[in-house]
Amino acid sequence: MSHIFISYSHQDEDWKNRVAKQISVLSRAGLDTWDDRRIAAGDDWHPQIQQAIARCDVAVLLISADFLTSSFILDQEIPLLLQRRQDQGIRVIPLIVSPCAWQRIDWLKGIQARPQDGKPLSGMSPHDAEAALSNLAGEIADLLLAPPSNASFMPPPRPGTPSSAASIWQEKLEFLRQQEAICADPAQKFTLKKQIEEAEAKLKALS
Repeated sequence: MSHIFISYSHQDEDWKNRVAKQISVLSRAGLDTWDDRRIAAGDDWHPQIQQAIARCDVAVLLISADFLTSSFILDQEIPLLLQRRQDQGIRVIPLIVSPCAWQRIDWLKGIQARPQDGKPLSGMSPHDAEAALSNLAGEIADLLLAPPSNASFMPPPRPGTPSSAASIWQEKLEFLRQQEAICADPAQKFTLKKQIEEAEAKLKALS
């Protein structure tokens, strides 16, 4: 399961719900969204948010004036997300929901935003806004669910190797480790690391 963290101002909750609904269309394909409304009553909310940021594969930022004036978002969420973007190559996607001077924000202006050309969702017709959100969900699915291009085809088992499930997963693990060793793209390397972890877990379960 791939995790998408949605960072948003509660003033933009309607937009958050629409984003989450479009992504949830692909939940059976392996996409799961997380936002702070999933924190259960009585839970410590700050550690829950930190944990969600630490395990997310993609973060979607719902950009608005309310978002960009939220002290909690700017001081607690954005630094963690940008650090993971720099260190681990997670994809951080700004989604412009309403007009604001986001192009003048230093940490934000250099990140490719959605919808295309940074046109705010609030200025679109309902149909066009839903189409933009659907396209975003598809783009995230392409990022997270498609295998890296240089790992699209797994090698066949070596001659003479037993075709047991464990041996197949061992072959896959070795191949993924080789690809990770030569991979230079941070986002692709992060995806390979997740695939390696999954293969290791599968091998452990089969042993």
